[in-house]
Amino acid sequence: MSGAGGGGAVRVWDVDLSGDAGAAGPAAELLTDGERARAARLADPVRRTALLRSHAAARRLLAGHLRLPPGEIGWTAGPYGKPALTGAGRGCEWNLSRSGLRALVAVGGAAPVGVDLQAEHPHGDPLALARRFLAPAEAAQLAALPAGGARVRRLCLLLARKEAWAKAAGGRLLDFLRYDVGAAAPGAPRPVGGAGYAVADLPIGPGYAAAVATTGRTTGRIDYRSCDWRDLCVPN
Repeated sequence: MSGAGGGGAVRVWDVDLSGDAGAAGPAAELLTDGERARAARLADPVRRTALLRSHAAARRLLAGHLRLPPGEIGWTAGPYGKPALTGAGRGCEWNLSRSGLRALVAVGGAAPVGVDLQAEHPHGDPLALARRFLAPAEAAQLAALPAGGARVRRLCLLLARKEAWAKAAGGRLLDFLRYDVGAAAPGAPRPVGGAGYAVADLPIGPGYAAAVATTGRTTGRIDYRSCDWRDLCVPN
């Protein structure tokens, strides 16, 4: 998949987190005590499994990208949750998003990057929410669509674009909701916030919406590929 230029490629892995919940052991072994404790506090087994597997997969992918042992991959979270690598990985920008038993891991090198994945669900009344929170032009786009699935899909795509932009900027989604990211055709890179950031949709397939954002007028080339957490984390 191609976007346009900010230097090197943005790499995005689409990670399948599904499978027997009892197979989480190898993933948990790759995590820190803090990550395991955070997962243990989640009452929902799907969310708990997704956290364990997505963090383990991210650690493996980052280790491969940086050519470091997985044990040397650590990160801290910024004020709005954006992760920043520590230690030997410091300076490599990356981001993680998960929805259900699916995750996206994006690596932008030295350029800030944000990624977001949204399972398509109604969020209440899509048109009412768009009119309340989004840019007027975006609400008008939803109003022009048939009620039902078409509006849900459009709202989730707009939210994915805005969330990816907010993550790239290290901000909070609430501060980005009123900015218009809906003008360009799906899949086309679009500049947002002047020339500061660009957002592109990802070919995520039915039932989901996804986008990636980075600095510059365009996103640069996007290297998008799919993988399975078991291939990364479970010994053969």
